[in-house]
Amino acid sequence: MAIHNITDSALLVKKSRRTIQRYIASGKLIMVADTLGKPKIDTTELIRVFGSLSKVSQKIIAKKSQGVAAKPSKKNNTINLTPDELEGIITRAVEKALSKAIPLLIEHKKTAAIADEITPTAPVAHKKREPIVPINRPSIAKKKARKNGYAVAFGLPNVITEVIHLQIMKLHSEGLTSREIEIEVSVSQASIQRTINVSS
Repeated sequence: MAIHNITDSALLVKKSRRTIQRYIASGKLIMVADTLGKPKIDTTELIRVFGSLSKVSQKIIAKKSQGVAAKPSKKNNTINLTPDELEGIITRAVEKALSKAIPLLIEHKKTAAIADEITPTAPVAHKKREPIVPINRPSIAKKKARKNGYAVAFGLPNVITEVIHLQIMKLHSEGLTSREIEIEVSVSQASIQRTINVSS
């Protein structure tokens, strides 16, 4: 009879894995070791304890075991060859590679000879790059400084207020120069001179 692991045994008798494990622990089911030393349950033991086995489950397990048998083992995938057989395989592989490579080498040699015969052409003169012309963008009008009403009325520079105007005129009448007035009033010499010219 066949031997099965706990999962397949549970499937055959339509019980849970836990039930099978309890039966093993209590000693109702006796386990045997397979060829690799792994614990398994014999079919006769399952029939003794649980009665008849499920036919549907037997078919499923049979298909599963056939699938496993059909897959080649990677561990045992070695080929034993004699030195003569190995030499023959290598010789055939080299001949096949040469039969493909030689025509390619001959073709390459021909094209290289043709390329040597072609006279080289004059080097291509590169055109000078034209300078990039800047795009004319519409100019944004600058904000004009807000005019002082008093300065406009008398034709004075914008920075001159009534107080500054009177102060400049007083200092000028005292005989101070534009430079000395600039230190006192904190207005540019040009504005001071223009104020004096307008007021005189």
